[in-house]
Amino acid sequence: MRKWSLILGFLIFGSMLLVSACNVQSLLGPDDKAIISEIQAKLFQDSVLKTRDIRVDSNKGVVVLTGTVATDLEKAGAERLASQGSGVKQVENQLTVSSSTTAQAAVPATPAPVAEPAPAEQPTTPAPERHRVRPSERAATNTARRANAPRRASTPPRDEEGAPADAPVRPSAPVQAAAPPPPPPPPPQPIHVTIPAGTVITVRMIDGVDSSRDRAGQNFGASVAAPVVVDGREIIPSGADARVRLTTAKNAGHMTGQSELQLQLAGVSIAGSDYDVASTTYSQLGASRGKRTAETVGGGAVLGGIIGAIAGHGKGAAIGSVIGAGAGTAAEEATKAPPIRVPSETKIDFTLKTPIRVTLPPDQSGAGEPQ
Repeated sequence: MRKWSLILGFLIFGSMLLVSACNVQSLLGPDDKAIISEIQAKLFQDSVLKTRDIRVDSNKGVVVLTGTVATDLEKAGAERLASQGSGVKQVENQLTVSSSTTAQAAVPATPAPVAEPAPAEQPTTPAPERHRVRPSERAATNTARRANAPRRASTPPRDEEGAPADAPVRPSAPVQAAAPPPPPPPPPQPIHVTIPAGTVITVRMIDGVDSSRDRAGQNFGASVAAPVVVDGREIIPSGADARVRLTTAKNAGHMTGQSELQLQLAGVSIAGSDYDVASTTYSQLGASRGKRTAETVGGGAVLGGIIGAIAGHGKGAAIGSVIGAGAGTAAEEATKAPPIRVPSETKIDFTLKTPIRVTLPPDQSGAGEPQ
């Protein structure tokens, strides 16, 4: 029984030592030397990265890569291998991409020149002795040669190029024509952009509109108050010219009716071109003339009845009501319904009913035609 107690005590003591060692290791942090050795081994296993100047450093699991590589792909590959190391917490990739690294790897080493063996000296052969010829023998020999030599034909005259003068003239080789210059690049093409229906265009009136003076069908000057942007591109700049059309202009009568004024956006200028526009209607309504007439006539009758009642009792009240109503009617006919006006500098929002297909010149097309 005591033996088993001792064994159990040793097991508990060993477990405590193991836990303490793990805690100490966690407090001390990762082994930086082991991390550096493991990452260097991984880099050496790569056939390309092992030829690059890559230096590895580690401080408590934070790995720093310095040196030079040839491409961004190699830089990313080195960082990926470093991050796979045991105990690595973070990788700081400070590698520099340099094209000279690729050039150095691509240029093969120049072989050293091989010295050629010197030619062996040839043995000199002594020149044979010349036979001495007497002057009398040389003169006889020359005379015999002249006698036996055949007569040469006369040499025909030659031109400046050395050819005989009477030789037929050969046509000269045709001169090779110079290569034509390359064709110029095609001119940039205009860009087509569509302003969709439902787009709001805000304009500022330049000309004022008066329902008593202006007639339906007239156009009035305006300018775009806010730029119109489609897919991140400004299509209509602020300040562009615009046309506003008066579609309805009605004045109320002396007794009945209601004043009304309606405007529509008729056109807009984009990149130097005018485009017709179909938009919603901006409306203004005046007060109803019938209601005002009833109030004026009724008020006159009541006032006339009161005055007649005071003057002549019941019969006077009836006569006073008729006279008061007539006076109210006359006053209403004498007054004129006020017109509706849209003064200059008024801002109006119009919504497009149909899209506008716009053509922009190449210098305003931005990065390319929108999809």
